[in-house]
Amino acid sequence: MASLHDVARLAGVSKSTVSRVINDEYGVKESTKVKVLQAVSECGYVVNQVAKDLKSQKTNLIGVIVPRVSSHATAQGVDGLTKILEQNGKHVLLANTHQMHAKELEYIRIFNQKRVEGIIFYATHLDMPLIKEIQNSAVPVVLVGQDGSLHDIPSVVHDDTRVGFEAGNRLVAAGCQRVGFIGVQSDDIAVDVQRGQGLEQALTMHNQSLVCHLRGDFSIESGHRLAQQAMRDYPQLDGLFCATDRLAVGAVKALQAAGIQVGKQVKVLGVGNDELAFVSNPGLSTFNYAFDKAGENAAKMLLDRIAGQGQEMSKVVLTFQNIVRETCA
Repeated sequence: MASLHDVARLAGVSKSTVSRVINDEYGVKESTKVKVLQAVSECGYVVNQVAKDLKSQKTNLIGVIVPRVSSHATAQGVDGLTKILEQNGKHVLLANTHQMHAKELEYIRIFNQKRVEGIIFYATHLDMPLIKEIQNSAVPVVLVGQDGSLHDIPSVVHDDTRVGFEAGNRLVAAGCQRVGFIGVQSDDIAVDVQRGQGLEQALTMHNQSLVCHLRGDFSIESGHRLAQQAMRDYPQLDGLFCATDRLAVGAVKALQAAGIQVGKQVKVLGVGNDELAFVSNPGLSTFNYAFDKAGENAAKMLLDRIAGQGQEMSKVVLTFQNIVRETCA
């Protein structure tokens, strides 16, 4: 294997000059750079990236923590952030917590040990142990999906209360008088609490009350099971707002299996505009979230902090679009 000495001898320069060229340091003539890089190519010299990173104090690595890799939101978000980070010479290390809270804390510590330059964290909850772990991180952390701005944690969030409010308005406008909500765990402030609160606010404005608030996980199976429970316990239900499209798809299947005409007897709304919403039959009415833009904004926010810019508390709130299909026309 070729050494630094071999490159220097072939190029006719000192080893220190070769080192400065490899590390892209100032003060080397262009003609010398060309000679050294040509010698590197001819020798087949391989740069010791670990040593280079230690010297420059930069690894160009960004840690990304996600709750699951199978979700539409995660896939679009990672596509968005990767595009921005790669344009800026950064590489992504992806960690999947499988929705285990202990893993979130663990991966923040691991990424700090691996000397990443920053972390983008797709959070499903926000409690004090997690807040403290983020605040103790040696590198900047940007949250996506949960609002950490009150704790000086930069965040990119969706307008979850407003989407719940708009869901209530849409269901009432479609003729619903007895509306239920299928959410997720109550510690997920954005997806369960805020979307549910927005729904209740809209129903109250129309002199209605929320019939039920059922909680499960993010799976299609959970939506199916909870819709069965809703039909059993609240047979007069004529509208369902589901916190995600996957929950809504499961709910639609359960309603259909019970002989209910979805979109006529019971209206159903989801959130996210997952591909499943388009291919399901009937087509799922939902709200389009710009998950790719969330990833892009998180990447830009993190790059600013790595560069020492934008250190003040900040929050980006992304809007949404109504998607009308057959389940709630």
